[in-house]
Amino acid sequence: MIPKPAVGDPAPEATLLDRTGASVALSSTWQGHPAVLVFLRYFGCPFCQMQVVGLRADRERFEERTATVVLIGDEKQVSFECVLDTEGWVYSDYGLGRGSLGQVFGPASIAPFLRANLHAETRQRGLKGGSMMQMPGTFVVDSHGVVRFAHRNRTISDSPRNEHILEVLGGLDPVAAGSDGRRTSVANGTPGAVGPGDEPRRVAPRAP
Repeated sequence: MIPKPAVGDPAPEATLLDRTGASVALSSTWQGHPAVLVFLRYFGCPFCQMQVVGLRADRERFEERTATVVLIGDEKQVSFECVLDTEGWVYSDYGLGRGSLGQVFGPASIAPFLRANLHAETRQRGLKGGSMMQMPGTFVVDSHGVVRFAHRNRTISDSPRNEHILEVLGGLDPVAAGSDGRRTSVANGTPGAVGPGDEPRRVAPRAP
């Protein structure tokens, strides 16, 4: 069975928290332009940091395609727009669950882990929010809220190549890509529109 959402499916909506702790609709990230949703395991994860560093290196190329990169996790991050899912419910909505021991600690992850720890910026920093067993994933959602790319990591080191994501963004028709050039900032807490009868999942912070 193909995990949902698949390419061509509507992207699940949710109400998350922005950097300031204010509620923000996930759909605001793709209003008027496509969004690249990057679900991180936890912000101290070396593989997640490697992916973020790679995305940052290609920031101008993503901006040329009017795409906003949005990091989703359980701790604040400063490289890109960031929304917080402190309970992991949105991960589940996007088909991202707990990994097996082989996916998390298997041989395919050993060499990338060692390479990551050679650099200060991507070195293992302990468990900072999230879960050690959480599987990551990356999705492209067009300005109509339709999933155009869905990558669920097979192992924790199996992040998609930027070239593949950029190719998908480059192939979007002008309307789906948001030809009016509008940008919506999650950092400003701008809410997205919710259609009649839609009830987005609300993700609240954990109790102390």
